[in-house]
Amino acid sequence: MTYNHYIENGFKLVGKIIKTDSSKKKHKTDVEWLEGFNADGKMGVYIMTSDENIMKIGESQNLRHRFQCYESHTGPTNKMVRENMEYQKEYGILFLECPSFEVGFGGVKVPSGINYRFLEKKLIEQYRDNVGSLPVWNKGVQ
Repeated sequence: MTYNHYIENGFKLVGKIIKTDSSKKKHKTDVEWLEGFNADGKMGVYIMTSDENIMKIGESQNLRHRFQCYESHTGPTNKMVRENMEYQKEYGILFLECPSFEVGFGGVKVPSGINYRFLEKKLIEQYRDNVGSLPVWNKGVQ
């Protein structure tokens, strides 16, 4: 599975994450979103890349919040990603938003759309089946 495969299938480059000593954040990690992209409340699947290699496939109910966690929170996934990032290296963030809408069902309105968690699971399975292993930053965390 390649960077181009995901671009051809609807993912968009939306930003980058970088670990640098010039960061003012506790863990020296900064996220920069591309101009015109608003990550607030975006629900979907993201892919972290390095030199067009797939490093991690993940899901988020709120993309901005998810990447704020990579910048500052101490959870095991956040810590593992930060510890494996090289200093001064930019990691791309690809994103595919999952549409969500309400439909009438049983006389009430209920949420409907693409389940971002299920999509992440299927993308990880597809990657594993095609490459023979998980993306390097997905190992041991799934």
